[in-house]
Amino acid sequence: MIINENTKKQLKSLNIQIKNILNSNSLTDMQIESFLLNFEKVRYNLLAEIREYNKNVEFEHEKIKTIDDNYKTELKDNVLKIYVPETLPSFKNLKTHTYKRILLNVAEITKQYKGLFGDEVFIYIKVCDSIKGWDIDNKYVKPIADALILSGVIEDDNISKMFYSAKGEFSEIPHTIIYVLDGKNMEQFLKKVEF
Repeated sequence: MIINENTKKQLKSLNIQIKNILNSNSLTDMQIESFLLNFEKVRYNLLAEIREYNKNVEFEHEKIKTIDDNYKTELKDNVLKIYVPETLPSFKNLKTHTYKRILLNVAEITKQYKGLFGDEVFIYIKVCDSIKGWDIDNKYVKPIADALILSGVIEDDNISKMFYSAKGEFSEIPHTIIYVLDGKNMEQFLKKVEF
């Protein structure tokens, strides 16, 4: 894979930042936040390059695997199940590219289900994180609905078209599972879903 010049510059800059952080005895919250933001930007750009590279390779074994490859969907009994291989970002970490990465990946893997839901939909979001005792209301669920609108799976996320529920739990492996279904089937679904 050939890395373009712009990404090379970003990687060199990131390398310098990493060295500075490693050599520093103390960092402010602002310095750490700035570094993490730059790190996410470079990572996002690399993933975009890898996606483009993977589109153009001749053989499957030549493709470069990334976390994005682990996003999965399954449609069973009119319930769309989406597996996101990472936890949703918290409100305090919205400056990272996690929001955008999740939005774009969920939109990409669900576009095959465009038009699946036209009436009011219910979205059940199970967020799993490796931290004990965390608060589910601190997780930012907006990228889920935005992605489903972008892919055309749902029409809108206003109060007449969508409602949702979020549940948090501990897991050694952070991930998120999303279920999308017709709102009329919510009660029946909640009786069957694993809590």
